[in-house]
Parts: sequence; structure tokens; C-alpha cells
Amino acid sequence: MSQEMYDIILQDSGLGHFEMSDRDSACGILPDLDYEAQLIAISALLRRNDQADAETERQIKEVDEYGRKTSGWRNQRAVDEWVDLLHGSTYQGAAHSMAALGMLAPFYESMFFQAFQGIREEYFGMDVIPPGHARSRMAKADDFWDCHLFFNANNGKKEKKLVPGIEQLAEAVGLTAHLPSGFHNMLEALFSYRNKMFHGGFEWPLKECANFTKRIKDENWQAWFSFASHGDDPFIVYMTEVFINHCLNLVHELLNAFGAYCKAHVSVNNVIAIEIIPPIK
Repeated sequence: MSQEMYDIILQDSGLGHFEMSDRDSACGILPDLDYEAQLIAISALLRRNDQADAETERQIKEVDEYGRKTSGWRNQRAVDEWVDLLHGSTYQGAAHSMAALGMLAPFYESMFFQAFQGIREEYFGMDVIPPGHARSRMAKADDFWDCHLFFNANNGKKEKKLVPGIEQLAEAVGLTAHLPSGFHNMLEALFSYRNKMFHGGFEWPLKECANFTKRIKDENWQAWFSFASHGDDPFIVYMTEVFINHCLNLVHELLNAFGAYCKAHVSVNNVIAIEIIPPIK
């Protein structure tokens, strides 16, 4: 049998070399995180919230159309109901924005933290601090591998800063080259908004809203956030559907990046024991 014919039969039979996708390979450093199930659950809740928003918009439009066709007390009741629905939708939107944020931000934080711990165990060793980076000056391995911490090379101290910590640790262990472009901007926007919402709730102090509005403009995040305003003053900040979808899409790219990293490195745990049999005398 020719090699060509053998290869054809092997291919048709479904046998031969098996290669995992980058996404599936990510489980090598995320063995305890069922990210697929979490993504399904997150997407399902987002869809239900979108449906609730669409229903509220339908009711507002229906009452508005009814009010335009009526007069007298019927019109007044329609106007009152329209105002109530509109007012309620302002806070419903904030609640749904908080819900999306409350799922996406912890998911990213957990995914990065667990991925770095997986990289630590699988490719370096639990007690190893890789050399060659400013972060390598950290005294404890647990601190080096904690992405919640950022090493300030100017004063030699560790600081609790999640996004800079993620970026610094990724650079120190060679993960940066695999990460999707634009991930820094997304993380900075997501966790900046998280800090405001989780501490300020739906309605922040007006000064906080004004400062965040300025930052949105400075960072070119206009497509990612929208506002409810009293006159010219924003008082509620929302994540837009564009930003929520961007965050979800980047999860898939990040999983591919983790998997590509796994494929490019050899596990320190893949040690093959060789039994040496002494010669017979």
C-alpha cells in the first residue's frame, strides 16, 4: 500500500494525529474553572435582561401612542403612566448594567488569577520566581504570582492594583505576546466602571459622574458608556450593549491566547522516570 493511500485511509477513518484547539488547550492552566458553563449562564441572563428592556420599551411606546390619540382624563392618565414607565426604565437600565458588570468583572478577575496560578504550577514551579523582570525583585513567590499586586520598581514596594498587576505579570512570564490587542483598554474601562458602580451604586455623586464623563472622552470610550442626565448633568452611567458584547467576545480571544501559551511551553511536570537496569554480571 502506498503512503498516499495509507494517509487517505487514516484520514477517512478519523484516526491519526489529534490536535487540540487553542481554546481547548486553555484547560491546561484553568483545570478548576468551567469557563464554558459560566459563559452560557452569563449570556442567558443577558438575553433575558435584553428581553425585559425590549418589553419596557414596547410598553412606553404603546402608552405614548395611546396618549397622543386621547384627551381629557384619559390623556392625563396615559401621560402619568408614560412618565412612571420612563422613570422606572432609567433605573431598570442601571440594574441591568450592574448585573452585566457583576458577572463580567469577577469572571475576568478570576480567569486571570487562576490562569496565572496554572502557569505557575504547570510551567515554572510553585516556589519559582522567574528572573529577568523588575517584578522578579519581589521577595515572595506568592506575591509575584498574585495578579492583584503590582510591583513599583521606583520604590521597591508592592501595590494593590489589579489591571497593572495583570499586565505586569503577563509581561514577566511571557504571556503578553499571546494576548489579544486592545485587551488593556477593555480591562481599564471595565474595572474603572466596576470600582465606581460597586462603591457608588446606581447614582454616583455628581462630581464623580462628571469626572468619569471626562475620562470617557479622554480615553475614547464613548461607544462603551451612555448616561441618564438631569439637564446637562449625568447622574447614571450605563454600559452599552456594544461594550458588553466586546467584553464577551474578548473572553473567547483570551481563552485562545491562554491555549496558545500552553502549546508554546513545556510543562515542568512532564518528567519521565527512566529505570536504569544494571548489567548482568
